[in-house]
Amino acid sequence: MRPKTFDSPARAGGLCAFVVANSFARLSTAKFQARVGKLCAFVAAILIAFTVSPASADSPTTHTVAWGETLYSIARMYGVPPQSLASANNISLNSWVYAGTRLLIPSGNAPAVASTTPSGYYTVRAGDTLFSIASRFGTTVDTISSANNLPANGVLYVGWTLKIPSANQPTSQPLSRNKPTSITHIVQPGEYLALIALHYGTTTQAIAYANNLAADWMIYATQRLSIPTASSKSPTPSTIAPTSLNLRLTNVPLLQQKQTLTCEEASAAMAARGAITENQLVAVMPRSDNPFNGIRGSTNSPYFGGLYDYGVYAQGLQKGLTALNIRSQILYGQSFDDFKGAVVNHLRANHPIVWWHTWQDSYQVPVMVKMSDGKLVKLVPYEHAGTIVGANDSGVTYHDPYDATVRFISWADFRRVSSYFDNMALVVITNDK
Repeated sequence: MRPKTFDSPARAGGLCAFVVANSFARLSTAKFQARVGKLCAFVAAILIAFTVSPASADSPTTHTVAWGETLYSIARMYGVPPQSLASANNISLNSWVYAGTRLLIPSGNAPAVASTTPSGYYTVRAGDTLFSIASRFGTTVDTISSANNLPANGVLYVGWTLKIPSANQPTSQPLSRNKPTSITHIVQPGEYLALIALHYGTTTQAIAYANNLAADWMIYATQRLSIPTASSKSPTPSTIAPTSLNLRLTNVPLLQQKQTLTCEEASAAMAARGAITENQLVAVMPRSDNPFNGIRGSTNSPYFGGLYDYGVYAQGLQKGLTALNIRSQILYGQSFDDFKGAVVNHLRANHPIVWWHTWQDSYQVPVMVKMSDGKLVKLVPYEHAGTIVGANDSGVTYHDPYDATVRFISWADFRRVSSYFDNMALVVITNDK
């Protein structure tokens, strides 16, 4: 057990006076007086320590390195030369710094407010929320979420890099959730900057500059990159040229989910073409920490995109549909070519398809989580589901229950997002022709 410390000599002396007064009032034996004398001598030593070694205002500060930070970015944060920071920690100027490492900051003055990089980016730390970051930088949750293509109630993950717009920077027009002003890319394992630049039709230098990267090779899995002046390679329905494959289902309603995490049930209600409602399905759904068996967590969590309050997979959703006498067929675990072929064939048969992907088809990194029975199950941040209603040679059209919109995704991105869930879908078979 650590001894109690005193924040001033006055408090230490006050304790000594209290002990002496009360002790002598109770007992005045020589033996006890000697014990009290020893205690006062100990307190006197504390007083001397306070007098001789006061906490210096110039004592160095320590900084715990977060994912994505470099020696240069930390030096900028505290306003010290990179060489001084390296020298204070006995490392070279080109040394790697690893997440969790504690560095000595020679200036000793932490920034008065949270700092971003010169290009306006902030690395998420443990305990951060959109609200706390917005408060720290004097802006709003909507401003940050719009700038980073996140829902306003979205969960943040440690190591993500967020763009922090200037609080005084006016916007020429309201931000649209369906038309983000920039693209956010989450680096996947094995990706490198040249490959990402090629995917978006830009250059490594442009991405490095936009994200304030010290070198164009310094990226890591789960890092969030802002892709400057890029547009998605997925064409919109209005720009799709006539193709040999052109499937579009009819009589599939466009619905918005009624709770934060009932996208799967809302998608199934759309796929059932009005035969059941979202509320009916939620009522009969099993619950389980394993999404393969039932709904994981709360369906009406205040936060979106987390792993604890999560949702349900095709196998669990099928149990609810079966309870309501709705026929369905699971697609899962096959190769992408087989998966794509099955999707097209079911559309030809007039079967809507509940499809597992990520919110707005964002880049994510799946994680393995241990369930209560010891099994490891793959969970994906920002897990989401929609209802596939069409396809052509360019990609897939689906109904998104998050905001009741019709979206289009290219086959390339469809493949990427489907891979997070091992090509998972649930075909809903109705008699509607």
